[in-house]
Amino acid sequence: MIANLRLNSNATLKILFALLVWSLLILRFGYRFGTGDQVEVLPYTLWLQDSSLYPHDFVIQALASSVPNERTAIAYLLLPFVNHLEVACLIFHCLFTVILILGLMKLAEMFIQNKYFAWLSIPAALIVFNDFALGNLELYNHCLQASLIAVAIIGWAILYFFQGKYLHFISLMSIASIMHGLEGLDVMLVLGIILLILIYQKKISLSKFFLLCGIYLGTAGIYLLALFFAKQGNTDISNTELFEILFRFRHPHHFIFLSFPKFKMVVFFLLTLFSMWYFRNRSPILFRFMLIGFIGILLYAISVDGFQNIFIANFQLYRITTWMKFFGVVAVVAWIERFVSFVSLSHLFVSFGKSFLLISITDCWIVILSFNQMLPYKVPFELFSLKENNEMISICQEIKNVTPKDALFIQPFDNSELKYYAERSSYVEFKANVHDKKYVREWYKRIQLVYGLDIEDSQKGFGLKKIADDNFALDSDRLKALKLEGVTHMLVEKGYHPPIGELIVSNNSYAVYQL
Repeated sequence: MIANLRLNSNATLKILFALLVWSLLILRFGYRFGTGDQVEVLPYTLWLQDSSLYPHDFVIQALASSVPNERTAIAYLLLPFVNHLEVACLIFHCLFTVILILGLMKLAEMFIQNKYFAWLSIPAALIVFNDFALGNLELYNHCLQASLIAVAIIGWAILYFFQGKYLHFISLMSIASIMHGLEGLDVMLVLGIILLILIYQKKISLSKFFLLCGIYLGTAGIYLLALFFAKQGNTDISNTELFEILFRFRHPHHFIFLSFPKFKMVVFFLLTLFSMWYFRNRSPILFRFMLIGFIGILLYAISVDGFQNIFIANFQLYRITTWMKFFGVVAVVAWIERFVSFVSLSHLFVSFGKSFLLISITDCWIVILSFNQMLPYKVPFELFSLKENNEMISICQEIKNVTPKDALFIQPFDNSELKYYAERSSYVEFKANVHDKKYVREWYKRIQLVYGLDIEDSQKGFGLKKIADDNFALDSDRLKALKLEGVTHMLVEKGYHPPIGELIVSNNSYAVYQL
C-alpha cells in the first residue's frame, strides 16, 4: 500500500511538472488559435462540416481535390468538436504537450541518473535551446498541429524502441505516421536502419523484423501511399521550376541548408558531435541514432542544395534534427551531472515539489491572463478574450458579418487571420500554400499578381514581406485584373485607399473595401 502511494505521488509530481513546462512554454512563446500554422487546418475542418464555405478559396479547394491530404488526419480528429474548436484545440494542445513532455522525461531518465535533474533537461531543450534544430522545426508548437500530436506519440515510440518493446514501438510509429507522414516516416527510416544492424548482430530475429515491417507497411504504409497517389495527376511543370517555386522561393527555411542561421547550425552540430562522443560507449543504440541522423542530414543537404532532387527533398529529413537536438541537450546535462551533487535538488522536489509546482503553474497563468502586456517580449496570446486585443482578428470577425459567403478576398502578405475568423475565401496566400504540384504554378502566378513577387528576388520565403507590402498598394490596372479573376473584396492596412472600391468596414488599424 505504501509503495502504491509513493507510485501515485511520483506520477502526480511528473504530471504537475509537465503542466508547469507547458505553462512556461505558453508564457515564453505564446499561443495561437485560428492563425499561423492553423491557417489551413481549422478552415479545412470547417469546410468538412459545411462544404458551402470557401467556395472560391484556392488552398481549401486544392485540399478538397486531393483526398487524403496532409491535413486529413488532424481535420477529422477535430471534426467532432467543430462547434467548440477553441476549447477543443486548447485541451488537445495541453494534452499532447504533456504527453510529449512525459515521454521526454522518461527518455532523459534513461541517461541521467538523478531523475529530478533529468527533468530539468526538458525545459532546457524546449525553451533554452528552442529553434536550434535545423529547418526551422521544433518538437513543441505554440498551436495545435498534427506535428505536435505526432511527436508526442513518437517520443513514447522511441522509448519503447530503446527498451526493446518493438510491438509497442511499431504500433505507435504507425499511428504517428498517419497523423503526420513526415514526422513518423523520417524517424522510422533511422530506427529501421538500427533494426537492420540489430539483425546483423543477431539481437533481433529476421522474422520479428518482417513482422514489424508488415505492421507498419500494412497500416501507415498504405496511408502514405494513398497520400502520394492522391497528388498524382497531369502537370507540365518541370522539376526545376517546381524546386525553384516550392522549395527555394516558398520554403527555404525548411529545406535549403545554406539558408539556415549559421550560429544555430554551429550549436546544433556541436550538440550532435558532443552527444555522439558521450553516448559512444554508454548507449550504442542512441549513438547509432545520432550517427545515422548526422550522416543522413548531410547527404540530404547535398541532394537538395546541390542536386535539387525533388524526390529526396520531399522527405524533409531535417525533422529528425529535433530529436537529435534533444538528445544532444540530454548528453550535456548527463555530463554535467557527473561533476555536481544534486542531493539538495532531490530533497527539494520530494519535500516541496507539489506545492512549488502548483504555485508556479498558477503564477504563470496569472501573468498570461492578466499581465502579458508587461512582458519584455511580444508573443501572441490568442486565448479566448485575450485575442480580442488583436485588431486583425477583430476586423476579420466583422468581415464574417458584413460580406456574403461567396466573397473572394485578397489580403496583406502576412495575414493568416482571414480564413478562419472571417470564414471567407482567399484568392491566394503566402502562408497557406499548396503542396500539390498540380497547383504550384497557378499559386505562383497569383502570388505574382497580388504581391508582385518573383523567384528571382534576392530575398526568399518570409523575408519577402517588405517587398510584398510595398507592392500590395495595387494600382487600378492590377485591381481590375484581379476583379476579372473573381476577387470581390480587399483587406488592407488603414491609410491605403485602393483606386477602385467602396469602404464597407474598418477599425483603428485595418479596412475592408468591396471592389
